[in-house]
Amino acid sequence: MDINRFFGESGLEPFVAGYWHRLPFAGSGLARNSATLRGWDTLGEVINSAEADVIVVRGGEQCPGLRPWSLDEAQTLSRERHTIVVRHAERHHAGLRELARAFEQTFCGPVDIQMFATPAGEAGFSWHYDAEDVFILQTTGEKEYSLRKNTVNPWPLEETLPADMRYEREIMPIMRVTLKAGDLLYIPCGYWHKADASASVEAALSLAVGVMSRSAMEVFDWLRPRLLESMLWRQRLPLASAASPLGDEELESTYRELCEQLGADLAKRLSDPRTARDFLKGIIAGDQLKK
Repeated sequence: MDINRFFGESGLEPFVAGYWHRLPFAGSGLARNSATLRGWDTLGEVINSAEADVIVVRGGEQCPGLRPWSLDEAQTLSRERHTIVVRHAERHHAGLRELARAFEQTFCGPVDIQMFATPAGEAGFSWHYDAEDVFILQTTGEKEYSLRKNTVNPWPLEETLPADMRYEREIMPIMRVTLKAGDLLYIPCGYWHKADASASVEAALSLAVGVMSRSAMEVFDWLRPRLLESMLWRQRLPLASAASPLGDEELESTYRELCEQLGADLAKRLSDPRTARDFLKGIIAGDQLKK
């Protein structure tokens, strides 16, 4: 699948240069011709799978045990003011799987597609941010998205997302954009956002394509097994218990000297041009294996 069409006549490169990891991007009608955007029909196909991860929410509270098994049941729940969410929808639909693969190959990161069916006039999740870069493809109805740059916790990682995101501390201005069927919205990783379905007759259905972009921590993870080959990094640390012959000041001085040696070794490795070259080779080889 060629995803260039999702970024208008100018294509993908201007989007990456001007918006990727930087700014929100919205485009009218850019997702209109996607074969996967069939709204209720696609949702019905996905929830027919017994393995689909389906969540039903009403009034901001999850409804345990309530799960639609057909399109008719899903639409009935929607009329009763329930929001339906499907996580990892790409695992249960060939078209969504193709869409996920295209985004993964283009943006070099694992992809999770979530489906949302929100009744007219209802709100989605409250203010929050994600560790993923998110592309919203509006399929049916209208939603208003509110966005704010994140100065509370920039560049969040999935493993460190806090339960309390401290939204009340944010100082940046709010941006708003309304998506209609066929529109696209890009939300950079870490950007605050929330969505509200338009108070129309029609429910709002959308796909959220989340891309888990690589972070600088992956350089550290890649480097660790290579440090195992170094005697410097394999050496045992001086005893730091009451049995140590060193006094507190001498022990701290010894560890400070050791940290300086380790830091110098890391700096040398990271400044070696071969490190960047070999790391990139690993990324490219890994991506080719997934194709």
